[in-house]
Amino acid sequence: MIPRPPHQSEPLHAALIQQVLDQLHRELLPCREGKLADYIPELAKAAPDSFAIVLATADGRVYAVGDGDITFTIQSISKPFMYGLALRLLLPPFMRKKVGVEPSGDSFNAISLDPQSGIPRNPMINAGAIATAAQVWHHERDGAEATMLAFFSALAGRPLSVNRAVYASERETGHRNRAISHLLRNAAVIEEEPERGLDLYFRQCSIDVTCRDLAVMAATLACQGRNPLTQEQPLDAATTTKVLAVMGSCGMYDYAGQWLYDVGMPAKSGVGGGVLAVVPGRLGIAVFSPRLDAFGNSVRGIAACRRLSEVLGLHLFDRNPLGQSAVRSRYRGTERRSRCWRSEEEAAWLDPRRGRIAILQAQGVLDFAAMEQLLAELGSCAAGTAAIVLDLGQVVELPASGAALLGLQAEQYRNGETLLMLCRAGHLGPPAAPAAIPCFPSLDLALEAAEDHLLSLRPSSPNDSTDVPVSSDGLLDRLAPEHQAAIKPLLELRQYGSGEQVMAQLQASHHLFIVATGRFSLFLPVQRDGSHLASARMATFTPGMVFGDAGFLSGRPRLADVVADTDGSCWLLDRRDFDRLQLSSPAAAMALLSQIALDLGDKLALCGQQLTLAEHL
Repeated sequence: MIPRPPHQSEPLHAALIQQVLDQLHRELLPCREGKLADYIPELAKAAPDSFAIVLATADGRVYAVGDGDITFTIQSISKPFMYGLALRLLLPPFMRKKVGVEPSGDSFNAISLDPQSGIPRNPMINAGAIATAAQVWHHERDGAEATMLAFFSALAGRPLSVNRAVYASERETGHRNRAISHLLRNAAVIEEEPERGLDLYFRQCSIDVTCRDLAVMAATLACQGRNPLTQEQPLDAATTTKVLAVMGSCGMYDYAGQWLYDVGMPAKSGVGGGVLAVVPGRLGIAVFSPRLDAFGNSVRGIAACRRLSEVLGLHLFDRNPLGQSAVRSRYRGTERRSRCWRSEEEAAWLDPRRGRIAILQAQGVLDFAAMEQLLAELGSCAAGTAAIVLDLGQVVELPASGAALLGLQAEQYRNGETLLMLCRAGHLGPPAAPAAIPCFPSLDLALEAAEDHLLSLRPSSPNDSTDVPVSSDGLLDRLAPEHQAAIKPLLELRQYGSGEQVMAQLQASHHLFIVATGRFSLFLPVQRDGSHLASARMATFTPGMVFGDAGFLSGRPRLADVVADTDGSCWLLDRRDFDRLQLSSPAAAMALLSQIALDLGDKLALCGQQLTLAEHL
């Protein structure tokens, strides 16, 4: 028996996956049922005991056992991919007039045409595949084979070519397919003399592949048309969805219903001995074994896919309800605040009202089920809330449908009192952040914006003024008048433009900075494994606040960068002037040191509180 993998909540180690494939290969190797395809003479030359199983994941990992590098011709496994190429070149509405998408219930070479329209039932049977190839040839003419090979090569992640001997054998013996092409010409499904389109069909079936190639091609379909090894995108997501749908209903011909019942994956087989199966969003499977059953499917290939579906739980219709919440954590602004230091007046108004800010951290794939859960959470915390910050940093995927629902939710909030904003959505790409919702690169900046929004709700006062007087220097206001009189003449007022660097990491610490006007942010370079990643904002300072104090007191080089967020100015106290102050007015110097120490103590206390709370959010 194949060993059962760990519980789904446990990670599957690569060695265990390989063990499953190795055991399955040993278990099925003695099977000698079935026979080689002999209606195409070249296919009858295959080594009957060749056997390979390859699995390729959406993350780009490949597991293989057996003859994974033996070359064979793709045959009918080419059909879904050629249909995808036709959809890409000619668009779905046009192709629906030429080829249907209904299961035929017939064998692969049946002459199965709609009795009213004369079009083939679906693109997986020979009639539909010949019609599809004819449309691609009609669109590309002399460049059809090159276009086809470039497309198939992008799917496999390496250059592919046509096996000329098999192609010649197919062309010489393809009398039934030739008859089908003339019937299609008679029904005007093919608009021109059919031989050129039929020739392209023979070529597509004769493309040489390995089992590994097929697994990568299957994984490309699993990744919505993106090759997980090369990151190339030969198909878009919408086209890939259509291809998988037709594979699911028609890919195994008159065995399609039983296959879907037993195995539960979109799949395609070929008389060359290959079987390809897809678990959308997860992985691709390929099996190669040339002995075929009565349906023209690989005997070992069918058995291997059935066992993998059972052992690894891959059946599409065997899915548990949403196991984890779409919301990883939920808390209020009282538990997490931005790194923007507020003036005493702003803090006095803001601190008692921080509970009106809600933060939700979403996670996983925000498909409909997860999004419905998330919207319910958003609704439950909206009452009395001024701003909701939705953190998408742990979200793996936000489909367009989910983004649209978020946009509608934001519109509803905008008509009320609540502002919805997003953060950390950049990795999701468009349309992750609907235009209706403000989006910020970090949670800290989003929290600052939420606090600013809350401050904007303050009742206006006749005494309110947007101008901050230069004399409102905060730290010095707390000193006795005689000490202020001794210190202020030593201060130099310096202007800074928006974006200008005020302090640099490893710079000598000569000055203490007291913000007079504007906003200034302190950034600490973040490193991991010795490589520089980004600069994290540690704090933002507004008028009356102090920065550069640690280096000023210790004399050690600066540990961080400070940049002006806006045009602004700072009062600078030179360390040499302070040293002279200690001699000329020691009481004033001691009073200033006491205030700097108190200010540092407040910062450390708040930082410690925030770090402790963050561990539990």
